[in-house]
Amino acid sequence: MKLVVKIKSLPELLALVALGIFLTVSILNVTFYARYIPGTVYKLAIAFSIFLLFVKEMFKRKYDYRALIGLFATILIYFIVGEMTALGSEVPVSILFIYALRDVPFKKVAQTSLVVSTCLLFFIIVSAKVGIITNYIEVSESRVRSYLGFRYALFPSMLLMDIVAIVFYLKQNKIQYWKWLLLSLSVYWVYDQTDSRLTFFSSCILLACSLLMKWFPELLSKLGYVFKAFKLTFIVNAIISFWVSFTYLNSGYSFINDLLFKVNHMLGGRLYLANKSLNLYGFGLLGRPVEWYGNGLTVEGVRNYQTYYLYVDNLYVQVLQRFGLLILGLMLSVLTLTLSKIIKKRQWVLALILILMSFHSMIDDLNFYLHNNIFWILVGALIYPDYQFSDESNEELGGHSFEKIV
Repeated sequence: MKLVVKIKSLPELLALVALGIFLTVSILNVTFYARYIPGTVYKLAIAFSIFLLFVKEMFKRKYDYRALIGLFATILIYFIVGEMTALGSEVPVSILFIYALRDVPFKKVAQTSLVVSTCLLFFIIVSAKVGIITNYIEVSESRVRSYLGFRYALFPSMLLMDIVAIVFYLKQNKIQYWKWLLLSLSVYWVYDQTDSRLTFFSSCILLACSLLMKWFPELLSKLGYVFKAFKLTFIVNAIISFWVSFTYLNSGYSFINDLLFKVNHMLGGRLYLANKSLNLYGFGLLGRPVEWYGNGLTVEGVRNYQTYYLYVDNLYVQVLQRFGLLILGLMLSVLTLTLSKIIKKRQWVLALILILMSFHSMIDDLNFYLHNNIFWILVGALIYPDYQFSDESNEELGGHSFEKIV
């Protein structure tokens, strides 16, 4: 596959190189290659990517009021979230990338992410299959799951889902059948290896929408009024998540309890675990210390069997407990405003992807991380009034360009 990323300026190049570095170390950090990467190297790579963003911003001669307000809010949120995790961890650093990439066409951001994610996913899976790194096999009574070189079975399937979404956005209604078939076979093969059912279903929805759009190019635009009905989807899904988690088997109505019990069983106990975590740790205006123990492995491939399993997969509930009501409210607000702007700009594919993201967040928290969900960068549209969802306008400009060919 040949992918050309035309870069029109040095600041743009610096931003995309920084993004590439950040995505690379973030992905490798959740694989068994992490055991060969010293913590100092990881921190230096993150610091270098932030430095490149800083240099890129130095090329800006002036800031309007939106940029200044956005900069102040970004720094404030960065330190608030960093205080609860670590300033060099992925979540707070991702906030810096959202701000710094606000004036880079999203098409170029998506292309860069596609190159990095596809190459690394292929490299890691091959490394695991030939024995260079561990290919952990989880065997339970009903499931056999291969981790494919990652430290949890959901990681490769979530990364592939992001790749499918990016290709859908980039190709729109022009995807070739062989590429669609290749993606479909890849999604099924990863599902067969990892048995990651919910992520598989979400990927299938994206693939089905991609095929429908190829057959009926005007389909999404004709459904514009439907998209408008989903403008508040992040807020609505968050409210539903809280209500379900708080009232699980305690609603006072037997038919609701029976229904939630069946849904909990279908979702692998997710409702029970969210309810248990809320009862155990509660939530506050700011984040609280929580101790969750999931199925993820250490870099040595060891699982902690000394404690009981407790993990919240619902992103809305997780953010509420980890970061507090203030950060959750801010997250829901910016996502809602971003989706509204995308719908206003008639970017139907992006709108569909964000809406699917809002529902997927009810069952999986992994799209919280930038390397699993590059579409977080779209929040920059709220800061930069001339935000470009593609680089078509830039292609009309003269001047020199850098080209990255894969």
